[in-house]
Amino acid sequence: MVRARWQACLAVGSGALLALAFPSANLSICAWVGLVPLLWATAGTSPGRAFWLGWLCGFAFSLGTLYWVVNPINRYTDAPIFVAVLALLSLASAMGLYMGAFTAGLRLAGGREMRSAELAAPALWVALEWLRSTGPLAFPWVVLGYSQYRQLNLIQFAEVTGVYGISALLVFANVVAWRMLREGLAVVAHRGSALAILLVLVVGLPIAGHYRLDAIRRMPPEGRLVVGVVQANVDQGQKWDRAFEQVAIERHARLAAQAKSAGAELVVWPETAVPFYFQSESPERDRLLALAVATDVDLLFGSPAFGYEDGGIRLFNRAYLVRRDGSVGGFYDKLQLVPFGEYVPFQSVLFFVDEVVDAVGDFAAGREATVFTLPQGRFGVLICYEGIFPSLSRQLVARGADFLVNITNDAWFGKTSAPHQHLAMVTLRAVENRVPVVRAANTGISAVVDVEGRVRWQTGLFETVARADTVEWTHVRTLYTRYGDVFVALCGFASALLIGYGISRRWHGEA
Repeated sequence: MVRARWQACLAVGSGALLALAFPSANLSICAWVGLVPLLWATAGTSPGRAFWLGWLCGFAFSLGTLYWVVNPINRYTDAPIFVAVLALLSLASAMGLYMGAFTAGLRLAGGREMRSAELAAPALWVALEWLRSTGPLAFPWVVLGYSQYRQLNLIQFAEVTGVYGISALLVFANVVAWRMLREGLAVVAHRGSALAILLVLVVGLPIAGHYRLDAIRRMPPEGRLVVGVVQANVDQGQKWDRAFEQVAIERHARLAAQAKSAGAELVVWPETAVPFYFQSESPERDRLLALAVATDVDLLFGSPAFGYEDGGIRLFNRAYLVRRDGSVGGFYDKLQLVPFGEYVPFQSVLFFVDEVVDAVGDFAAGREATVFTLPQGRFGVLICYEGIFPSLSRQLVARGADFLVNITNDAWFGKTSAPHQHLAMVTLRAVENRVPVVRAANTGISAVVDVEGRVRWQTGLFETVARADTVEWTHVRTLYTRYGDVFVALCGFASALLIGYGISRRWHGEA
């Protein structure tokens, strides 16, 4: 019983350490050792026990990083506080399943002593992180590799592997650290190759990243554009109030003029900055078109939209480009919707969710990843949390986007760590595809990220501000942009092979 309690404490401790690696704590070093207590707790246990301890770790980690889920439900719906807490506990429980699958899979692959953990752990972790980013319940928030977003020299190899490669490195480091603590100096004799590989990677990758950054900085830009970012700081409680609509538009217009006076050629407003159906003929639409002409800038903004599908009306989360001559240069409908935020997955089974939480939307996903064209270059739009999906950004850049624009409304989350986490994750899109990223957030955090993955500047939360900055790009197409998640596929294959071999050994009584 005492041993079981200590194992549980170690699992929870691992979850807490991993959570500290992410914003707002930003103790990135914790990601290099955060799994060690969990590995120690699960060694020698049964697969079932390993799953339970892994789930406990994942549950604690999710509570520490996703606690902000309570804020939008509690503040912006009529649901009682216990519903908000229940939603958090449900999400944390679901996220814990992935960590449970990791520890159980590791136990199956390597037997009681987890003999193949140095190879199996990084491969299995990456496969599960990718799995978490697919399907109707996709939610790849705080993937482990994002914890290193400030370590510029280190993260440059993401242009080959995507963010998943950084995750694999961190997990490999955790396994080697666990071996060293468990086996002492014997690890040098028995597992010297793993230790040597880790040392080469930890030293070599930042050095290689330094030289890669130096080469990128010496490349002459093939295009540039002065982009204005508007953060109008519209209170979420007033955003859809018809009485406040004109005030919000006038505030955005005033800030757009400020950005224009600072040299902006394209001005970006946040997600749903225009709180009416821009697609419909109306005086409000005419005023917005006239604004682009009067300000003499191209204008990108978010607005709700509707369409007719399957005999009914469907809503879309849309971004519009209005040109400086007053014409509409196209639109993009959000492809990756937020489950239980913009739609209810498996609605025939979970029909009661939108009855309990009235803030759940009923949006339809778009059909195509649109690339907008300006005289100076081309760009793709990521609406809200689409920025945390590597494959979507890759698709836009592969289609010819020279830079990416992320428009979002993080006002839902208040002064929690969520806006900081959101920005941290978006920065990796710049490294993976070698394109700058412009971010306009209603209440923050707005920012510009260069092709190195460096945040050039960022606003504070709940500031009313307009800024203009020059973004530059080359036409470098990274291996990740060209070939996608090849590294993930290799990890998936290795995981299946190792677990299959481990199960076979177990079946024959060898493990």
